[in-house]
Amino acid sequence: KHAAFSSTNFENILIWETKADIPPGTVFDVQYKQYGEKVWLNKHECQSITQPFCNLTRETENFTEHYYARVRA
Repeated sequence: KHAAFSSTNFENILIWETKADIPPGTVFDVQYKQYGEKVWLNKHECQSITQPFCNLTRETENFTEHYYARVRA
């Protein structure tokens, strides 16, 4: 829940909160897209991960565009 970009020093990190009762071994999948696009793209390095963050700097490097990201547990 509450997924949001944290942008510092030109790095864009997607961070999110997990519920307190999340089962052990829960993994996350991250997807992103540029504003106006219909298709969500998988961030390959952030599939089946256990940490609550993902570096999307390369995928969101054009600072004049708007981006969306989502996480699935």
